[in-house]
Amino acid sequence: MICVAGSFEALPVSGSYDQFVRRPTGVIEKLLGEGSYRTDLDGPVTQGDSWQFGILLAHILEKSGGLIQSRDAPTANGVIWASGEVSPALDIMPVDHMRQKFSESRARLQALHDNGETVAMLLHPSNMEEIADLVPEDWTIITTERVSDAAAAIGVEITAPSIAPRRKVTPAAPLRRKVAIAIAPILLVLCLIGYHLPVQALKNAYGYEQAGQHRALLMEIRTNLALKNWVVTNAFYFFEVFYLGAKSKRLADALAITISTDDGQAHDAGAACREALSAVQRIDGVFPMLPATGCTVRLSVENRNSHKVRVWLAVTGKNDDSLPDVKFRSGADLRPGDRFQTPSFVVGNADLSLYAATSDRPDFGWRTWFENMIETPKGPAQRANIGRLTDSGVGVFVARQPHSGDFN
Repeated sequence: MICVAGSFEALPVSGSYDQFVRRPTGVIEKLLGEGSYRTDLDGPVTQGDSWQFGILLAHILEKSGGLIQSRDAPTANGVIWASGEVSPALDIMPVDHMRQKFSESRARLQALHDNGETVAMLLHPSNMEEIADLVPEDWTIITTERVSDAAAAIGVEITAPSIAPRRKVTPAAPLRRKVAIAIAPILLVLCLIGYHLPVQALKNAYGYEQAGQHRALLMEIRTNLALKNWVVTNAFYFFEVFYLGAKSKRLADALAITISTDDGQAHDAGAACREALSAVQRIDGVFPMLPATGCTVRLSVENRNSHKVRVWLAVTGKNDDSLPDVKFRSGADLRPGDRFQTPSFVVGNADLSLYAATSDRPDFGWRTWFENMIETPKGPAQRANIGRLTDSGVGVFVARQPHSGDFN
């Protein structure tokens, strides 16, 4: 479990930490052997998975004897600042809000550095690019995409989990001959069919989707469709429609998005907004019409999937040049049944649209498409970005205000 130091109350991420530790889902027991752990933090962690990389490094150091486990201990030689998700394959995945995280840590890290301690930063390369202009030149910077490389960088050698060899069973000779004779024609047919079927290509595409490498996934699909082989074309058609397309729709349908007014606004404006939204609970394809004077509103999104998802929301309008004007955007990690409520923001009727994108994969592979979708005018460019998202298995939800002439 994970607790705040000095208390007996487990933090909300303790369940995730247990899965992160324990076989077969976790990586800590795979790397370091079985154990039972209580980890104390100096403050609460309520959501997200960016704690995984730092916690794993702490476990690795604790196993090697390199971790100071008490704040009353003598001054350490070095301090590590790390953030990132860790995949079951021991890849380090980038995370969001890195500039905010570093800005909030900067003063404490600087004080440690000024006290004579070495400050080392371990991040995914793309995360380090986001904050490179904020990091002092005399701090140690380590970028890596693999846990093994990160461990080596802090002076600890670890070995990846080994796969137990399969036991070989040798049948009796007469039975082996009969089986060989019986299955020989079947094997011949399968070999002839397998020569033409895009087994490896489909395996590659599925692997890219599982790893959240959405751009590589679409490239794999387009490359194989360009071959114009009818077997390949049909195989990828079923993959796109019945796997990626169905997944995109399932993810989008499982989001419950509602809009409400902020009670803190002026009485008259608040009454008009409440009246406008009195019949609106869940947004289903149509963004409600609001008073021309504007309303202070907030959105709420609930994850009705059976697994954790990453969600990005945005509300856009139009500026004086009829170009998209992003009124609000926010992202959150939601576990099954979790509800995320956005901060309040002010909007008026200016051709408002609500966009949401959701996936059970990290957003580093599709976040750019979401940003392009909300910042491009309606038309081919926006449809292309929506298509990139849905074609790679990301759920997309769009709700727009109707034109004043056809709204009833």
